[in-house]
Amino acid sequence: MVETDLLLLIGILLLTGIIAGFFAGLLGVGGGFLMVPVQYLLLVQTGIDPTFAIRIAFGTSLAVVFPVSCVAAMAHQKRNAIDWHAAIPIGLAGLAGGFAGGTFASHLPVDILKPLFGILIIISAIRMMSGTPECRGHGREGFCAWTLAGVIVGILSGLLGMGGGIILVPILLLLFNLPIHRAVGTSSACILFFSFGGISAYIYHGFMIESLGTGFFGYIDILQWVILTGAMIPFSRAGVATAHRLPADRLRQIFATIMIGVGVAMICILP
Repeated sequence: MVETDLLLLIGILLLTGIIAGFFAGLLGVGGGFLMVPVQYLLLVQTGIDPTFAIRIAFGTSLAVVFPVSCVAAMAHQKRNAIDWHAAIPIGLAGLAGGFAGGTFASHLPVDILKPLFGILIIISAIRMMSGTPECRGHGREGFCAWTLAGVIVGILSGLLGMGGGIILVPILLLLFNLPIHRAVGTSSACILFFSFGGISAYIYHGFMIESLGTGFFGYIDILQWVILTGAMIPFSRAGVATAHRLPADRLRQIFATIMIGVGVAMICILP
């Protein structure tokens, strides 16, 4: 890769990291819903087979999500916005689910993974835009309900390379009846577990692919990870601060609009 191409790649990744980091803190998501399409397109443009490219994008996205979510979760905890009674059972179940999802993804072709990613984002966005009920108590809670939610979201997180927040936030709102800001904070804590499970699977299965060459740790692209993580962490803190100043309806609108645009691009535009 010539120097100008490398500088362009770094610039695109930095901008992506800044935007994804801000919305990771703002919305309680990992940022993978934005990172994955950009990473995938860049990898394909460098000549990597699309099936390997989508797996690398998923694995690297989760590897970025983990440290970023640590920062976001600590910021939410300072505002007492995390429901740990829900976060711990959901997260532990999601850790196992994340590993299972990453394992599934390591054996599926790009023609299945890419549209699945887009469809899931669009469905989640439409449900979010339809509105959420006001908090009327504790909603459906308990160890079994939290564990089931964790397993399901963890599998989808690992399968599609996302922290899981775009799925978990609506679940916390609609099924567990958490207020929006508490749902965002709790989601940030759960993402730590989901992403760790998925990362483990992508590293393990990626090491079996000798053709990836240097610059990769399993299915994790080291250069992309360094740039995206460095850009996302400081801006995730800015996103957290902004989240606690915005009304709940505005948060939902921002969340859903971005998700729909990314989902459509993943299905219809990206190769």
